[in-house]
Amino acid sequence: MCKTASEYTMATNRDYADFIQDKFARLDVVTIRPMMGEYVIHMAGKVLGFIGDDQLLLEPGPTIERILPNAEKRELFPGSKLFYIIPDGMSAGELCGIAEAIYDDLPVSKPRKSKKQKESKETKAFQLFSSFKKNFH
Repeated sequence: MCKTASEYTMATNRDYADFIQDKFARLDVVTIRPMMGEYVIHMAGKVLGFIGDDQLLLEPGPTIERILPNAEKRELFPGSKLFYIIPDGMSAGELCGIAEAIYDDLPVSKPRKSKKQKESKETKAFQLFSSFKKNFH
């Protein structure tokens, strides 16, 4: 049975994120970063999954479906795709094995814009707005 995102409180405890980070400790390419009250998990430049509402959620794909065909799934937020809920009792070895197995199925992350690129875009938008405003006064 799939639960909807509205059934979750969407607030993850930092201790739980540390617990998950410890499970991924043998994979030095896995990083966990805060994101709007939850956490995103990256593996070598790809999004492996999320930690949401104190649950580990891994990206869907054909390999994880084959490995965990009966796993429970849920949305990260209303309208999102369904992610695989990984039980807390799964060993670190099993979890790292799954992460390595599904890596090729994961979408490539979009590169983050540097602060300089963001400022440049904002400056261009301001200049465009200013010239637009001058033409109508």
